[in-house]
Amino acid sequence: MSERRSPWWMRIKVRVLVFGVLMSAVPLIVFGLASFTAAQAYLEKSIQEQNYERATLLAGQIQDFIQNNADSLILVTSTNAPELAGPDPLARETVLGTMLRETPYLESLLVADTQAQVLGKVSRREVDYPVQEGETFPHPGFFAPESYSISEVFFSVDGRPQVYLTVNIIDPQTRKNLGYLQAKTDLKALFNKFTSTPIGQGGIIYLTDGKGKLIGHPDFSRVLSREDVTQNPSVRNFLTGKRPDLAGNEYRNADGVPVLGLYASVGNPSWGVFIEQPVHEAYEPIAQFAFRVMGIMFVIILGVTLISIYFGLKLTKPIENLEAGVRRIISTEDLQAEVTQESDDEIGRLVQAFNNLLRRLSDKTANLQAEQELLETVVHGIGAGMALLDQEKRLIWWNSIFSDWFGLEDRNFKELPYEALLRGEGPESVYGENGKVLALEVQGDKRYLRHSYYRLSSGNPENAAYLLLLEDVTQQVEMEARVIQTEKMATVGLLASGVAHEINNPLAIVSAHNEDLLDRLQEESELPSKAEIQGILGIIAKQIDRCKQVTSRLLRFARPGRHNLDVMDANKAIEQTVDLLAYRLKQKRMVLIKESEPGLWVDGDENEWQQVVLNILTNAIDASGEGSQILVRAQRVKGHSASEGALFISRGDEIQVEVVDQGHGIPPQYLKKVFDPFFTTKPPGQGTGLGLFVSYGIVQKMRGKLFVESTEGKGTTVRINLPYQEMGDRP
Repeated sequence: MSERRSPWWMRIKVRVLVFGVLMSAVPLIVFGLASFTAAQAYLEKSIQEQNYERATLLAGQIQDFIQNNADSLILVTSTNAPELAGPDPLARETVLGTMLRETPYLESLLVADTQAQVLGKVSRREVDYPVQEGETFPHPGFFAPESYSISEVFFSVDGRPQVYLTVNIIDPQTRKNLGYLQAKTDLKALFNKFTSTPIGQGGIIYLTDGKGKLIGHPDFSRVLSREDVTQNPSVRNFLTGKRPDLAGNEYRNADGVPVLGLYASVGNPSWGVFIEQPVHEAYEPIAQFAFRVMGIMFVIILGVTLISIYFGLKLTKPIENLEAGVRRIISTEDLQAEVTQESDDEIGRLVQAFNNLLRRLSDKTANLQAEQELLETVVHGIGAGMALLDQEKRLIWWNSIFSDWFGLEDRNFKELPYEALLRGEGPESVYGENGKVLALEVQGDKRYLRHSYYRLSSGNPENAAYLLLLEDVTQQVEMEARVIQTEKMATVGLLASGVAHEINNPLAIVSAHNEDLLDRLQEESELPSKAEIQGILGIIAKQIDRCKQVTSRLLRFARPGRHNLDVMDANKAIEQTVDLLAYRLKQKRMVLIKESEPGLWVDGDENEWQQVVLNILTNAIDASGEGSQILVRAQRVKGHSASEGALFISRGDEIQVEVVDQGHGIPPQYLKKVFDPFFTTKPPGQGTGLGLFVSYGIVQKMRGKLFVESTEGKGTTVRINLPYQEMGDRP
C-alpha cells in the first residue's frame, strides 16, 4: 500500500516555524494590547481629570463672578441705604448711575420699596428711563431673604443671556428692610470669555442652566437657536445629579463626533460647565505609542521567524533522514537493515532505539512465523473441522479438514450460512443444540459429526462471533451402538426363559385342542359339526397370535437401533417393556404399580428408550425381594433445560420418569460409580455392569438427565428428565 505524504502545513519544520512565530508574536501582541489598553485608560483618566479641573475652575470663576457682583450691590446698599430708599430722586439716581458706570457687566439697576413699587431706575442703553406710575419689579418673585437672590437665566430681545441679582436695602442703624435693589446682569461677555478657553484643537466648553437649557457656547448661534442639549449624556448626568465619571464618558455629540465629556456644577447658581474633547484628539498620543510598539513588534517577530527557520531546518533534517531510512526499510522489507545514526542527541538516540526495535521486531517476526506454522499444523492436523462464523452465523473462515469434508476448495462459500452445510437428509441430520451429533453424508460415506459452538470475544481481526468445531465421532457412535446391541443381546438371553414359558402356555392349549379334534375325527360315531370345528380353530388361532405377540416383542427389542431421534410416546415404550418383564415379576411374586399420563412425547429412538427402561426395571427387580413392589411413574412437569455454551437454549416442560424399588439399595461408597462401565454390585455371573452406563449415554443423546438416589437397606429411586416435545416438533 502506497504511503501518503503529509501536506506541507503538517510538517515539523512548519510547526517549529509557526511555534516560534506564535511564541514571539502572541506575548508581544498580548503585551502590546495590555500596554495600549492600560495607556489608553490612563490617558483617558488623565484627560478627564485635567478637563474636570478646568471645568471646576471655570465653575468657581462663574460663582465668584456672581458673588462679586452681589457683594458690590450689598456694599452699595449698606453705604447708601438712605439715598436709595429715601425721597430724594436725584440722590438715588446719582448712586445708581455711579454704580452702573463702575460695574461693566450690569445692564440696568432698579430700586423698589418693600412693596416692590419701583422708586427709581437707570439703564446703560437708555438715557431717558423714567419710572412709570405703579411700576413694580419685572421679576418680583426674586427677593433676597438673606444676602442676595438670583433669577433664572433669560434672554434679551437681541438674544443675550441675562439674570437678575436682587439684594435687600438695610437701614444701617435700625437694621430694618427699606426696600430692594435689583440689577440686570448681562452674561454674554462672561460666557464668551469662558467658552473661548482653548481645549486642545477641537475641544469646546459650553454652559447650561439648572434645567439643561443652553446658555453659553463657542458657537453663539446655537444659544440663539435654543439648541436642545438635554439628550447629551453629560447633560443628563448633570440633571440627574450623577457624579461625574472620571474613568471615561465617551459618546457622540450633537454633530455625531465621538467625544470624551464631563461636567462640573457651579453650585449657586445651579448651572453646569461642560467640556467635550474629540476622542481622536485625546487618543492621538496613544496612536503614536501604538505605531512605535507595532514597529518594534514587527522587528522582533521578523528576527524570531528567521531564527525559527534556521533551527527548524536544523532540527528536522535528521528526522527527514530517519524517515527516508524507514521508507527504505519498508520498501525492501529488510528488517536486518539499520538507519544511520548521525548524532548523539535525542534524535540520535531515537535512531538507535529504532534500530533496536527493528532487531527485536525481526526476532518477534521469526517467532510469530514459527508459531503461525505450528498453529496451522495444529489447526489443520487436529482431525476436526473448524470454521469461524460471523454474527449471522455465516462462514468466514475454515480449515483444510472442514474444506475436505464439504468440498470448499475456493472462497466462493464465504458468507454461506453454516446450516446449509450441516443439514443433511433425515431428522438426525438437523442441526440443534450445542454438542449434538449429526449424521451427514461426507465424501460419499455416512459419518457422525459432533458440532460445538464457542462464542468469541469481539474485536478480533476477522470480526468472528463464533467458532464452529466439528468432531468426527463415527467410530465412537458405532462402538456405542455395538455396546448397546451387546447389552441388548445379554438382556434378550435373560428374557429367553420367560418368553419360553409365555409361549408354552398357548402351545399347550393349541396341542390339547388339536388332539381333541383329531380324536373326534377318528371316532366312528358322530363327527364334530362345522361350528365346533370353527370354534376349535379360532381358539388355536388366538393362541398362535398370542405366541406371535410374545416373539414380536422380543424381536422388536432385539433389533439394532437406527441411531436417530424421532418424536415418540415414552409411555408406550414403558408399557411394552413391562410386558416383556411380566413373567419375571410373576416368578418373584412382585407387584408393579404404573402411574402415567397420556401424550408423553419426547425426542429419541424408541428401541433405545425401551432398552433404558428395561435396564432400570431389571435392576429394580434384581435388587428387590419376593413379594415387594415397584413403582413406575411417568408424568409431565414444569422445568427447563439449557446447555452451557450453546447457541440455542430450549426451555419448557419436561417428561419425568421415576422407577422406585424397595430393594437393598446401593452403599454410599458405590453410588458415584454406578455409571462407570463394567461396574456392578451383583454377584459374579449375574450382571455385565453396562446397564446404567449404556442407559446414561442414551439419555444424554436424548438431551435428558439421569439421576440415581439410593438409601442402603430401603431402596433406590432412578429419575430421568427428558425435554417435552409437542407432537411433530423438531429441535
